[in-house]
Amino acid sequence: MEQFNKKQIIELLNSKIQIWRFPRLLKELDGDADTLQVRLTKKLSSYELQGSENREQTARKIRNWLAGKNQPANREELFRICFALGFDREKTETLFLSADENSIHYRNPRELIYAFCLEKGYSYPLALELVQELGEENMSGSRLENQAKIRKTSDTDSTQTMTASIRDEFKRLDTLDDLKQFIQKNRETFGYHHNTAYRKFKVMLSYLLTGKSDHESYSNIPREKRYSIERATEEYLRMGLPYQKKSGHYSKVEKIIKRHWPSPKMVQEMYSRKRDVNRKTLLLLYLATEGMGVSEPSETSFVQEHCQRIDLMLTSCGMPLLNPHNPFDYLVMQSLHLENDDDFMSWKMERILKKLFREPYQPSYVAVGENEDENGR
Repeated sequence: MEQFNKKQIIELLNSKIQIWRFPRLLKELDGDADTLQVRLTKKLSSYELQGSENREQTARKIRNWLAGKNQPANREELFRICFALGFDREKTETLFLSADENSIHYRNPRELIYAFCLEKGYSYPLALELVQELGEENMSGSRLENQAKIRKTSDTDSTQTMTASIRDEFKRLDTLDDLKQFIQKNRETFGYHHNTAYRKFKVMLSYLLTGKSDHESYSNIPREKRYSIERATEEYLRMGLPYQKKSGHYSKVEKIIKRHWPSPKMVQEMYSRKRDVNRKTLLLLYLATEGMGVSEPSETSFVQEHCQRIDLMLTSCGMPLLNPHNPFDYLVMQSLHLENDDDFMSWKMERILKKLFREPYQPSYVAVGENEDENGR
């Protein structure tokens, strides 16, 4: 990928790069843009619980989606859209990768059942019935018990079935009986978080906190040299990004880049497994730790080596690969082009962000107020 200076990067982001936003992608996947709004309104209205939302409210929400004013608020809404439009599993995954930055989570029993029903052409109401019959109640113990178990075992590969293996086995299922047997067989390994992503998150975060990998002893590190999660997030991951709640003055590109950017509170919740580790946080940790060290490759360039390592990490976590048409991914890839031997990837990213957002730089050690929202705004 060609290297640009910071001014050229900003110009490219704001003018030349083509961003496939939610409404355009939805229309492309559906293939019938002329009737899309009418069909979505009819189907989604029928899915709503009686009295929870009237048809006009649903129609208004859909108009806003298709106009690009906002997009679905959560993954359940995305699944309902895919059922309403008759998407198969492949189209559903494409939509999720764009709108939520994460694909279908095959170790989440609800999403696994949805994926099966979408692939087989079953309706959303039937999928909900199957969730009640085969979903959380079929897991060993309560949801809280399972989350506690996952927190205890998520650091060890041997005690958890990898999401990729579950996904590959899932693709061979054909009948409802196959699905029931599959859920029964794998109920011990179901969870609501991506364990592979959590393991990689902990290794890289531990490296920032102590300068050592997660598997090395911290006993010889003075307490005053150990970073708190809050300080590490502010110093290494925030990169001077503004915290403003109001986003009306931001461009579309800036909003995309800022979305899901980790705050100290978010990172702490990821660490304690109250929140799933998101893709943006993993990529920022990779930059902040320099990939935890990569020597100069002999057969490929330094940039190519890092891109391959990042894509391998994302693949193992069930997340989309680097995409130069995504503004944040584009900045990540540009941050791998280091201008001199004294540069770090995270420093280059921070300099680009400061120029892009044109905000007065706030020192990273300044504490953030408790009233920030989950996107750090």
